[in-house]
Amino acid sequence: MHKLSGGTTKPLKYEDIVVTAFRMFPEEFALRGYPEYPDSSDIHKPLYGPLKRRGLVRNANKTFALTERGVEVCSVLNARLAGKPVKAASGDRMDRVLSGEVEKMLATAAYRFFINDQQAKILDTDFYAFLGCTVRSHANDVLGRVTITEDAVKEARRLSYPDKENASRLADAWKFLKTRFQQDIEGVKKAPKRG
Repeated sequence: MHKLSGGTTKPLKYEDIVVTAFRMFPEEFALRGYPEYPDSSDIHKPLYGPLKRRGLVRNANKTFALTERGVEVCSVLNARLAGKPVKAASGDRMDRVLSGEVEKMLATAAYRFFINDQQAKILDTDFYAFLGCTVRSHANDVLGRVTITEDAVKEARRLSYPDKENASRLADAWKFLKTRFQQDIEGVKKAPKRG
């Protein structure tokens, strides 16, 4: 996907991903017993499952795209495969993707209600907007967003990003939201998985 998209978040047709994977690695992605044909199931399962749960891909209408985090992970993997030195993320600076996530969370209604002691006003739609998805998002998309949110909040707290007060309040808001909407998160975890 990284190669096909040119290292971007550009949406890709599912069929193009299958064919490209088969052309790049025919022995890995061939239909069993028919080595001249691609096997889409080997692509389908990771796209709808673990890659979405880790927040690395998103999809809509049989198109898939790497998330910003997915592009970043692929870039590091490609550099390592090529034997190039990988620039380690600075231990004292917020990563670009996670800082963007933090900025989005700080702008949500859920965060504003929380810091203004109006927690009773926070609805499930506000919780999902805080995550960066909707109540109608697929289970694996929601789980991916929970993972990214957790990572971003932890890193913001560790680095006092964007400042110590907001980082602390954001961590408190996330703790509150996880507790209040624990049943929603558990329900998503138990939802039938595709792939």
